[in-house]
Amino acid sequence: MTLAVSYDILGGYAGLMNLGHSAFFGLGAYAFGIALTRGWPPPAPVVASVAVPLAFAALISYPIFRLRGACFALATFGLIPLLELLALNLGGLTGGSQGFTIPLANRIEVVYYAALVLAAWTVWVSYRIAHSPLGLALMTIREDEDVARSFGVAPYRHKLRALLIGAAPAGLVGAVYAMNLTYLTAEVVLGTEIALVPVTMAVLGGSGTVAGPIVGAVIVTAVQELLWTRTWYLRLVVYGLLLVLGRLFVPGGLVRLPALRRLLARLGLGERIYAR
Repeated sequence: MTLAVSYDILGGYAGLMNLGHSAFFGLGAYAFGIALTRGWPPPAPVVASVAVPLAFAALISYPIFRLRGACFALATFGLIPLLELLALNLGGLTGGSQGFTIPLANRIEVVYYAALVLAAWTVWVSYRIAHSPLGLALMTIREDEDVARSFGVAPYRHKLRALLIGAAPAGLVGAVYAMNLTYLTAEVVLGTEIALVPVTMAVLGGSGTVAGPIVGAVIVTAVQELLWTRTWYLRLVVYGLLLVLGRLFVPGGLVRLPALRRLLARLGLGERIYAR
């Protein structure tokens, strides 16, 4: 859920489908794991899991923000195999295809509470952005970037802020995920599935809303559990179908359904921050 909510800060409010958002997750996991294996004292591994994704986000921001629409989505998706290939070839640092052991593996209670706190914090950040000048600027850029620029909104600066804000929790959740692994490999934290899941959650639930990624996360997680017991090999096909069918039949996401709209209105969440 944290990954879906953090994706939606740029993907929903600014309308930029960043299919490479999970790169921050993978970099955070690797930074945390490598720092641990090299004996860095706490909280240095956690700091590394945020600093590395932030540095990468700043590095890629200028070239990717020169693109729009499908070109932006394809360019960001290309970051995933690029980083996976890099991880496989930097064997001295990452362990290559074999990966490496996480010293703090299987700390289930710590992982559970850390994930819970991180999810709550990310939702709070998303809510604050949605009701801030930054959120308004991002939604203006989403509607028409050229018009936004003509009214004094700086598209690059605001998109960069959204990218950096989204990268931080993504890197942290990567660190939390790494704590639950015995071996950390590129396939596990930089695979295609990790790239598709948060986007599917956000789009299915309602991209550009506070509650949408949460609703989508509940649905996709339920589907994952069902597939795990029956036909796990079909998971990527199912994610693709959910994306396509969701866009076709519920373009604004499940939060647009009348029953959910009424419930979310009572909770103070939902589509009051979503206007297309």
